[in-house]
Amino acid sequence: MLNFDIAMISPQKKQATNIALTICSLSIFCGLISSCATEKYVAKPLDPQVVNAKISNKDISNTAFNAYLIKQGYSAADLPFQFWGLNELTLTALYFNPKLDVAKAQLALADTAIDTANQRQNPTLGGSLDRSNQANEDISPWAYGLTVDISVETANKRTIRVENAQHLRDAAELDVAEIAWQLRSQIAKDLIAYHENIALQQQLSRELTAHNGIVNMLEKRFTLGLIDSSTLNNAKLMQQKTQIMANTLPMQLIEIRAALAADTGLSIEKLNAMPIKPMDVDGVLTQQSELLNQENLNQPNSNEQNQFKTLQQNALLNRLDIRRSLAKYAAAEAKIKLEVAKQTPDITLTPGYMFEFGDRIWSLGFSSLLNLLNKNQTLIAEATQLREVEGAQFEVLQTKIISDLNLAYAQLTTALQNIQQTQSQVDNQAQQQRQVQKQLDVGLTDRLTVTQQSLSYLSAEQQLLSLKFSCLRTLVVIEDLMQRPIYDVPTNAILNTQIRAKK
Repeated sequence: MLNFDIAMISPQKKQATNIALTICSLSIFCGLISSCATEKYVAKPLDPQVVNAKISNKDISNTAFNAYLIKQGYSAADLPFQFWGLNELTLTALYFNPKLDVAKAQLALADTAIDTANQRQNPTLGGSLDRSNQANEDISPWAYGLTVDISVETANKRTIRVENAQHLRDAAELDVAEIAWQLRSQIAKDLIAYHENIALQQQLSRELTAHNGIVNMLEKRFTLGLIDSSTLNNAKLMQQKTQIMANTLPMQLIEIRAALAADTGLSIEKLNAMPIKPMDVDGVLTQQSELLNQENLNQPNSNEQNQFKTLQQNALLNRLDIRRSLAKYAAAEAKIKLEVAKQTPDITLTPGYMFEFGDRIWSLGFSSLLNLLNKNQTLIAEATQLREVEGAQFEVLQTKIISDLNLAYAQLTTALQNIQQTQSQVDNQAQQQRQVQKQLDVGLTDRLTVTQQSLSYLSAEQQLLSLKFSCLRTLVVIEDLMQRPIYDVPTNAILNTQIRAKK
């Protein structure tokens, strides 16, 4: 702030003073006006009630959501969906789940950071006003001046900053893709749990019917004194265990639906109104296993080692966290380049004009930092060490992926072998059941034996069912390790091309 006291100055000197003050004030005023803000602050307060209403009002019948589905390749005739499968629920999550909104906001922030890195430094305006006592008989007692400091970056620093910001932006974009994949993966797990629960309910219902029949027949025999109480009690105990399991499954299904609703971003009421697409477990296992064994292989009879190498290559080249780690490593390298470039100091040009006690003076100055004591070695070493950290983390990530893939592939191989062995047992039980039924038809056995054999067959079927769903979960683990669907091409295309924006 400049303060002037001109009350005691003569009229002639007042006029000269006013002129000087006017010129200086106009110069400073013009500089300040040119630097005034053009953006205005807009308040955007958060209202918990509004946010809660937004969450509650998410609806699949929303016109904007239907337009989004059409943009993904569905036709208007397909809407509304008769059934909701993995693809449809994944699109629902990509549209409604707020986790993706957070990642997209961070991506927008990274985009803005590129613009910030590309900005040039604003010039600095400076002014001065002086008055002498004219002891040296100056022409004028007043001196005033105006200078402008213009910073000139050297060594291409601005371009390097933009390069660093772009790499970080690439990492942020991969964060969006990874969250989208995580949503798809979690929904796949939810659907497996959902269909397994439904299948187990049906299976236990059949087993419970068999147990009830056995208990009824044994009670009659116990009443006639044909068996002891221990045989009847053991049958009742098995009946009670089956009944408890059958009663637990519906409660578990409610929890599964709640998890599926949370992953899709919908309320549980809206999710319950959506019919879930039935799953052909045998068909899915056959399709995924066959494509897994031959995926991207030109040799139909490739051995197991080649198959595993193909899976490993897909995981190491396609995984989003691998690509994000590479982007962060590239950003660390750009950081080193920037710190190295800072060894070359920037230059500040200072053109100016002064009216000094009657003389008019034009000037052009420059200034620069002298790197005599510190040539930025410390920051260069810090940036170099950061690159080493990123490189070490990348190696750890690849090692973990290979190890996890080894384990998952071994689990898949074991699961498929167990399914094959258990299927043989089921077939054997079915053969025995047919034989016992034939014996019943000709009067060589009784109804109790037939029902007990039927129960053995149902127990083997239940074990086979559990193994099949366990194998499906292992396939999802392998998909997670590759971060790409094994055979679900539409979803793969969705995740690769449609995650950046929703309109």
